[in-house]
Amino acid sequence: MAKQKHATSRHAAPSSPFAGTSPLTRDLVSIGLLYVVALVLFRGIIFNDAAFSSGGDTAAALSYQHAGQMLEEKEKVDVIWMPYFFSGMPTFGNVAYLPHDVNYVQTIALNVLNLLFLNGHWTWMVVFYFLRGVLMFLLMRVWKFDRIASLLAAVTFMLSPYAIGLAGEGHGSKLMALTYLPLAFLAVDMLFERRDLLSFGLFSAVIGTLLLTNHMQIVYYIFIVLGLYLLYTIIVDFKTDKLLVTKKSALFAAGMLLGLCISSYIYLSVYEYAQFSMRGGGTVGATGGLSYDYATNWSWSLWELITLLIPGFFGFQASYYWGAIEPWTNSTVYVGIIPLLLSVIALVFRRSRMAVFMAILAAAVLLISLGRNFSLLYEALFYALPFFNKFRAPAMILHMLPFVLGILAAIGFTALMDLREKMKTAEADKLARKFMIVAAVLGGLFLLSLLLKSPLQEFLSGFMFLKDGETAQWRQQYGQQFQQAFNHITQTRFDIFWKDYVKFLLIAAATIGITGAYLKKNIQFPLFAALMLGILTADLMIIDDKMITPEPRAALEKNFQPDATIVFLKQQPGLFRIFPGISAGDPLYMDNTFAYHGLQSIVGYSPAKLKIYQTMLDSCMYQGPDPQFPLNMSIVNMLNTEYLIAHGRLPEGKFEPVNVDQAKREVTYKNPAALPRAFFVDSVIVARTDHEVFAALNSPSFDPGQAAVLYVPPPGVGRPDSASVQVSDYTSRRISLSATASSPALMVLSEVYYPAGWKAYVDGNETEIYRTNYVLRSIVVPAGTHEVVFSFDPPMYRLGWILSNAAWGLAAACILIGLWRMPSIRKRLQLSKPHPVERST
Repeated sequence: MAKQKHATSRHAAPSSPFAGTSPLTRDLVSIGLLYVVALVLFRGIIFNDAAFSSGGDTAAALSYQHAGQMLEEKEKVDVIWMPYFFSGMPTFGNVAYLPHDVNYVQTIALNVLNLLFLNGHWTWMVVFYFLRGVLMFLLMRVWKFDRIASLLAAVTFMLSPYAIGLAGEGHGSKLMALTYLPLAFLAVDMLFERRDLLSFGLFSAVIGTLLLTNHMQIVYYIFIVLGLYLLYTIIVDFKTDKLLVTKKSALFAAGMLLGLCISSYIYLSVYEYAQFSMRGGGTVGATGGLSYDYATNWSWSLWELITLLIPGFFGFQASYYWGAIEPWTNSTVYVGIIPLLLSVIALVFRRSRMAVFMAILAAAVLLISLGRNFSLLYEALFYALPFFNKFRAPAMILHMLPFVLGILAAIGFTALMDLREKMKTAEADKLARKFMIVAAVLGGLFLLSLLLKSPLQEFLSGFMFLKDGETAQWRQQYGQQFQQAFNHITQTRFDIFWKDYVKFLLIAAATIGITGAYLKKNIQFPLFAALMLGILTADLMIIDDKMITPEPRAALEKNFQPDATIVFLKQQPGLFRIFPGISAGDPLYMDNTFAYHGLQSIVGYSPAKLKIYQTMLDSCMYQGPDPQFPLNMSIVNMLNTEYLIAHGRLPEGKFEPVNVDQAKREVTYKNPAALPRAFFVDSVIVARTDHEVFAALNSPSFDPGQAAVLYVPPPGVGRPDSASVQVSDYTSRRISLSATASSPALMVLSEVYYPAGWKAYVDGNETEIYRTNYVLRSIVVPAGTHEVVFSFDPPMYRLGWILSNAAWGLAAACILIGLWRMPSIRKRLQLSKPHPVERST
């Protein structure tokens, strides 16, 4: 498809503010404007070297990073398994920690561009916001749009509040993946236009770079969009050139495959881990992915469409949100009034193929985002589309919307310029008059609203600003302070709504009025362009500024300062685990600070835990016989849990208080019944199903120190007269033990069962690992004294490393050979053969 088909018209307005300079200079000036916007918006992050957040996923990511680096320095190996979270889990397969960064192109670009933002500790996120604008601008310029139209699209994509909120939430990988959406379109377009080795290599490198951002869900959505774009090109080209369709499709598929190979260092291990994770097997009772109910949390609602006009219509930012998204939302999908207006203009006055495609794409994004609220479509995708059921939060696909509406806005802006130039004066006046009438109505509504603010608040308070069940919840939460809290929250919610409602009327009236004046030729292009860009930038930055709350780096680091509890636990000898928080509702339960300091915990935070571990927690952990203290101590004991940390008192007689943190009111208890990391058992209980396993583990008579529950009976084991085992060496990927038994016996290792890489050896000979007590491991130890070694060396990890680097080499070779073949390059390098010169006679 020829490039000309993308742009709906070409304009080089004689009165353009860029007139009189070279095309390259004009483009650089435009990019410079985006840079200035980034400096202004992120000034607190850039000039104060501050962090976007000091908690949430930012803190969790930092804990994984620090724990991994600590192990790497200590053990001198690639850290692909960490013992600190959930009794141990593969932290490479779920991309929590990456020993090597093979995203080479991104690393180089990031290190260079971060210098533009003073090379701050957290300004790498600012780099990606800047890149969002730059890449969007370049895409629109390649598609032959006017620079102002391109800037409008770039600002829409760059300053999307839905994306700006990612930094504060600590969702850096999501931000990175979204940044490459315009670049992916650029690469696809180049591939379809040139169909040569250079474009193939570049497309493969872009796909590999995109995949290596490691946010699988966003990458998956981008692939859906690219797939629809391929379908669009096939439909456009099919009637005229069927062979061309075949070539494009083959190159697209081959490039995607090479891009997947580039990312295989990550994705081979991810694919392997997926079948063992919550995402691969789902929650309890689900198979092959997440359960439908769990996956469709954070489904968007049709009512939320109004937030495209008034972002605060349902409030946002957790407790001040009262809309229909379950369970809550911290952000808004607002894209600005101007892109919406220009999108409508595009569809009314310029229904080009690209405009229609983008409109269809926008509708598809909106419908998918509805999730359970439009189950007819979502269920079809959930059960039919490969890997789709691995992802939750359907509303996440709305990150595609600023990209789509940005393109429609550029088409609409171009249509406005055409209308002004090509319409007859009478027609232009008639259309301008309609715009001015709408603007006047909105302006009048703005003034009327100001006059009637109090009656409006009283009227709306009768049915808005409250979610179902909130009143009862607040009565229980605030008690005698209920009315005061009720008044404060509802007033705050009204204030959020009111400010954005007034802003909507003001900006909509101004924008529509300015557009009418431009069509009537009352204002010239430079002023019109400056006003449109200025209003859009201000509109979005007002929302964005609410989401950027710079915090000193010291605040983030303070979260990980060792408190009295951590100081005490780090002084304790031996190999043991801890149980912070006791209950899932306690903040300590998901606190990764303990892992940051190298303390092994049976809980923590991970968005993709091992399925068997989560199932065990759900099915057994709180199934104890005492309703006053429902912990199943058999589970706690078998996990080598020597210390429990609570904010209250635990039953006397079972635990010994050994440390008190007065500042945080945390009490550390010693669990005298905790089993060691490795131990022998006397008997084996064979269970045929998970249900039978859980029945045994939850039985009041079950003693994990005496019996083990297995799915298959181990051969030749019995009750030994004597047996002992000691851990002689313990690292993340290798555990050595010295075991002695008077007769063949079953030795249980209190480490999580994970067959994809863990192997066991007795005196150097591999032996079978049995899945034990649902989540642990055991082996048969022959009579006598033996050296037992458990080693983690997954073949997929090594294969992925080799394949990624080989694929990078192939993509680089394609690019270099493609460049070598370009006549302009060869001429510059003086490699072209000179034409023979005829001698004169």
